[in-house]
Amino acid sequence: MFIYKLFDRSYRDYVGSAEVLRTLNIIVLSAAVGTFLFSAQFGVAFTGYASSLGAGEFVFGLITALPVLASLLQIPASYLAVKTGRFKQIFLIGGVIQRVAWVVIAFIPFLFQIQDSRLWALIVLVTLASMSGSFVAITHMTLMGAVIPMEIRGRYVTTRQKVLMVVSLISGLGFAFLLDNIPGFLGYTIVFGVGGVAGLIDILMYMRVDFSSIPKKTKSTPLRKGIRDCFTKPIMRKYLIFWTFWSFAVNISGPFFNKYAIDVLGLSYMSLIIFGQIMSQVVALLVISRWGVFLDRYGSVPTMMISSIVSTFVGFVWLFAVPGAIWPILIFNMIGGMFWCANDACAVNMQLSHTPSEDRSTALAVYAVITSLAAAAALIVGGAVLELLSPVMEELALSFAGTAFDHYKLVFLIAIVLRFAVIGTFLPRVWNEKELPLRVAYAKAYGDISSRLRYELSRFRLPKSDQIKHFFKRRRK
Repeated sequence: MFIYKLFDRSYRDYVGSAEVLRTLNIIVLSAAVGTFLFSAQFGVAFTGYASSLGAGEFVFGLITALPVLASLLQIPASYLAVKTGRFKQIFLIGGVIQRVAWVVIAFIPFLFQIQDSRLWALIVLVTLASMSGSFVAITHMTLMGAVIPMEIRGRYVTTRQKVLMVVSLISGLGFAFLLDNIPGFLGYTIVFGVGGVAGLIDILMYMRVDFSSIPKKTKSTPLRKGIRDCFTKPIMRKYLIFWTFWSFAVNISGPFFNKYAIDVLGLSYMSLIIFGQIMSQVVALLVISRWGVFLDRYGSVPTMMISSIVSTFVGFVWLFAVPGAIWPILIFNMIGGMFWCANDACAVNMQLSHTPSEDRSTALAVYAVITSLAAAAALIVGGAVLELLSPVMEELALSFAGTAFDHYKLVFLIAIVLRFAVIGTFLPRVWNEKELPLRVAYAKAYGDISSRLRYELSRFRLPKSDQIKHFFKRRRK
């Protein structure tokens, strides 16, 4: 229990049941262990591994799209879980298959000698892992929605994010060290082997978790009706519309920032890691607990409004970027890290607060499918627009503030405009779970933030004029 006390103090006193507190702690601790797998799966390790196995740009794009396409299975996974009521069994079986697949992926170079066979094995195993992962995701979110008390969701979600950030930093640096110092396939085998085993431990920890808190439906609701409710009930429909358009607006440019920094600005991978990932996570660690309290006090919509506006506005720094300059990366990730963590917390909180408890798995599945398709469409559109605009912008040779205004900067600007349009059009219509009118919540949040800023500034107030004179008199003596 000692290790739990390292992270549960922010919500411990707000949970009345010892069993619920134990479940909440297991969810955080297991996610921390599982982060070793996700660091390997979504980090630079997988990019290098796939290239070493012979994946070209098209094949690599196909492989990275597999988890998005596999999210379509969340709807039948939800139906199966609700129909049978076996949430725990589905979660454990899906999780074990997913993690074992990644352990086998680690040993592909030693199991297959022909390069084409290695590549096909990677595609098949990633597909299997992604498909089984859909069953894990939908049952896990349903469990979280059932056990996390409404009044502490902000504190709990941000605490969980904080733990994951710390582990992500440790695992990312550790994996980078291994890959830099162990040449050949052995380094990749160790990285994905460790990740797969850690993932298995993560899943097996849930054998001690009771899934009976997930509410059982009193009568069987057809899957078609559950899906239709997501689009006919105002609360779910408006929340779904916002996150669909937001997912598109974010992903149309999001993946291309690092590519622009490497290909155009000429920055090294180490610079991107230090001033990008690490800087962003360190800043987020310092402020995320504050966002949790803010989220519990005012609700998701005011929190999302503030964080999305600032995180979108900071994107303008890319318009001033020049080759070799590190400051756009630094500013973008310092300010962005401070506010993007609030966006992530709002996403999780809305998934739990804007979906019905009795049919949550279907609603979450619809959310995952729609937003994933929007993200996939944005990635395709962003890449296509970049490719089409490249010769046009090169011929025009435009400039902005003394710097070249190329096709990347044009897409970044389009993304900023799209994000502000989504924020202004759809976010104010989303239901806020706190029983406050939205204008009152904004006014109260503004007043509290202003008071806090005045208090902090007062601590650094300059001394009065007579104190300054007395100070210099003493210095002359």
